[in-house]
Amino acid sequence: MNLVYDNLAKGKTAQWFGNADVVHTMGYTPDLAKATAILGNTTDAYNQIWNLPVDMNSLTGREWVRLFASEMNASDKVKVLPIWSLRPLGVFVPILKEMAEMMYQFDRPYNFDSSKFINRFKFIPTTNKEAVRQTIEMMNALK
Repeated sequence: MNLVYDNLAKGKTAQWFGNADVVHTMGYTPDLAKATAILGNTTDAYNQIWNLPVDMNSLTGREWVRLFASEMNASDKVKVLPIWSLRPLGVFVPILKEMAEMMYQFDRPYNFDSSKFINRFKFIPTTNKEAVRQTIEMMNALK
């Protein structure tokens, strides 16, 4: 989300890799941390597959940008960066070279179903809207 938040904070156009029109599930770090602790302290959860809790209202890349833009009173325009550009850009921004292997998350629907975790632990994930609001609040405090 750095390409979204950082650019909007600078008055620039948000950027998204791959396809901004497919669903992309995001986890909210405080929820993911709590869920990891819960799993680590639940012995009967061992040797099972768990998706950590996320808002089940999945959003597309454009919808994520709209959420951030709305909270930041910014333009919701988005510039889609092609995946093939990662390796050449990685010459100048090394982390981008490392992201190439993760692009399967951005060129097709990337939708997590965390209902198993939510139901088992009666966990209510933070909504996407609230997660974005809190993230912006925290990022602004770091400035």
